[in-house]
Amino acid sequence: MNIFKAENHPIPIICIGNLSAGGSGKTPHTNYIANLLNNNYKVAILSRGYGRRTSGFHYVDTESNATNIGDEPLELKQNNPNCIVAVNNNRNKGVKRILKDYPDLDVIVLDDGFQHRWIKAGLSIIVSPFYKPYYKDKMLPLGNLREHKNGANRSDIIIISKTPKETNPKEEKEILASISLKAHQKAYFSSIKYENIKCIYTNEEFIFDDVYNIILVTGIADAKPLIKHLEKGGHYIHQIQFNDHHKYTESDIQKILIKYNTNQSLKKLILTTEKDATKLREFLIQFKGLNFYYAPIKIKFEQQREFDRQIINYVAKN
Repeated sequence: MNIFKAENHPIPIICIGNLSAGGSGKTPHTNYIANLLNNNYKVAILSRGYGRRTSGFHYVDTESNATNIGDEPLELKQNNPNCIVAVNNNRNKGVKRILKDYPDLDVIVLDDGFQHRWIKAGLSIIVSPFYKPYYKDKMLPLGNLREHKNGANRSDIIIISKTPKETNPKEEKEILASISLKAHQKAYFSSIKYENIKCIYTNEEFIFDDVYNIILVTGIADAKPLIKHLEKGGHYIHQIQFNDHHKYTESDIQKILIKYNTNQSLKKLILTTEKDATKLREFLIQFKGLNFYYAPIKIKFEQQREFDRQIINYVAKN
């Protein structure tokens, strides 16, 4: 007996999510797909807006408040200003509302919608990190999985994210063997590419001209790749770490300012992630005059042409 009666909608729907509770890199991959499609199609992104204080349906604009609509939807909107971005806990109602308001829409991307099985997605993608793939993980609370690893069988595409540059073909072959792809599935390896950091006030790029003392402020599931990247540049890292989706308070801001002001280096700056920047911009007046930047990232696929073609072909044929 099928407990979940998924609803179909008259539009191509791409669902991107994960089996684990965070840290897979889902949002940058959602951003990649939206950016890929935005050139030729009218795209909408629908998220539940995890951690927001509001409820119900809301459209997101570039000046929205992260507290009200969620940090990840705001990040997606700021990176894709031409895309429609909306939040709603009920995905079916959200899709219907968007289609009513934008009947000429071409495709909807469901951000973090893999566990939302009341809606029928034509293409389902899961993202799983290289160092902790879902098939080696355990269910919460013993591990990080939100559902059993067999849930991966529902996906059409499995992306192994955060693949290190030094990975050799043998390691990738072993991973593919462990995944044991079904006939309908494809697997891809992706990695993170760190762009030049940008000024949080102006979005202007900054290129390091020396070794810096960096007060690194993070509220994400896994900051280790960013720390490793910065340390490769010889920088000194002083991390202030918060939980994923952390809601910043005045007390947090004072903690950051004290850390910055007590550092005696002439070459110092505050650096945060792109996701955290959406929330910390609400406190910019307290940081006035300080060197404050965020670190944008891009996703790179080993089989980029093949991945892009599969996404575009799905939308074009549906």
